[in-house]
Amino acid sequence: MLIDSHTHLGGFPAIEELADSMRTRNDIASWRTTYPEIFARIQQEEPSDNSAALLEAMDLNGIDIAVVQPTVGISNEFVSSIARRHPGRFVPLASATEWPWAPDPRAPLPDAKVPEHVARIADRAVNELGFAGIGETNTQIMTAHVDPRLVAADFGPLMDVLAPRRLPIQLPTGWTQFPGNLHYQDPLWVDELAARHPDVPIILTKMGRSIQRYFDSCLTVALRNRNVYLDIVGTSADHLRTALNALGPDRIMFGTDWSYTWRYLSAPDDVHSTARRLVEAAMVTKDEAAGIFERTARTVFAID
Repeated sequence: MLIDSHTHLGGFPAIEELADSMRTRNDIASWRTTYPEIFARIQQEEPSDNSAALLEAMDLNGIDIAVVQPTVGISNEFVSSIARRHPGRFVPLASATEWPWAPDPRAPLPDAKVPEHVARIADRAVNELGFAGIGETNTQIMTAHVDPRLVAADFGPLMDVLAPRRLPIQLPTGWTQFPGNLHYQDPLWVDELAARHPDVPIILTKMGRSIQRYFDSCLTVALRNRNVYLDIVGTSADHLRTALNALGPDRIMFGTDWSYTWRYLSAPDDVHSTARRLVEAAMVTKDEAAGIFERTARTVFAID
């Protein structure tokens, strides 16, 4: 089987106007600032269900199961309702911070109430709504600290929700389309978090997004902590090969980042073809391919 460990559900009508303008990686990375009027419009729109488009892309590219999560501006309830309709195809992850559009840099910093608030969102998501873990988490919404010990302390209540059932959490690395959070995208600070919560699988998604300094941090943290995993979204064949040599295939997962913007990538390839060719270019063995494409995700997300 082929499991895509990283996709996003939910879209917005206005973004469809840019379908022909978001062909390359750079087009998508910069769309928010290139088309600020579209970005302003979608923040006022009702979200649309794009699960049919995701399923069509999965069938076309041989993806059996997708791990889905809210995109920015989409609620946990929205994703939960879709995932319940497709129990054999979608495994849902929740947003612990409810993904605000773009934190205002002038807004007050997070206060001491935030960690408990986030923990309540996560508890409802995994214990009432049936989510399989927590998706990409915007750290700047979680904490006002930069000292890894203090950041880890602010994550404590959330991690305590996940630990009893060994449910995973994704932490993004590398660059992002949205403003802020870049300091935390270098995951060296996660070493402190992983050591404090060894029963929580932590996925450093995108493993640095092909940027060497971020990849080095991902690999360093993963080497020290066996509860840290990587996915291949946006990485390079060289970085994947290095990670396989260092960690083995049971710590690395296939992922595409399919979403309401990345679905339009076409030059030079779509997201599914890009991810497959990346694995091929890394010269993987049959066992490594089995780990990347299925075995690791099946273990981390408890897919049976």
